[in-house]
Amino acid sequence: MQLQDADRRILREVQGDATLSLKDLAQRVAMSSSTAWRRVQDLEEAGVITGRVTLVDPALLGLTVCVLLNVNIVAQSTETREAFERFVRNHENILQCYSMTGAHDYTLMVRTRQVADYERFLMDELLAHPSVASAQSQLLLRQVKNSTVLPV
Repeated sequence: MQLQDADRRILREVQGDATLSLKDLAQRVAMSSSTAWRRVQDLEEAGVITGRVTLVDPALLGLTVCVLLNVNIVAQSTETREAFERFVRNHENILQCYSMTGAHDYTLMVRTRQVADYERFLMDELLAHPSVASAQSQLLLRQVKNSTVLPV
């Protein structure tokens, strides 16, 4: 899909606040409500807009421990990768997972309530998984920036 300027304006607005009413969105992007609605629908159908979420403060939920976890798997076979990725998708404390180039096969972002909870996850679940060869953890001290807004 070729994005037009109007589409970019819509994307900037809805990324900043997905709760905007259609009327408010239309006003902010200087178009009629029906045109704005049609463009949003087109962006959804094209897969540009993939969903709408509510962002929650993890600290207020008690999820104060955040770890970047580099993982190496035992083999680069399709079966091993699929088994590891299934494990990742089924674990709610793993918020993000990236397949990587370089020294590690995957990098995960994991959130837990306490360091002891992370240790249990690491030792009893992740390192016990048959697809995992090794892991290296980096405990995040402070979040400097966290944005979900893509430049459009």
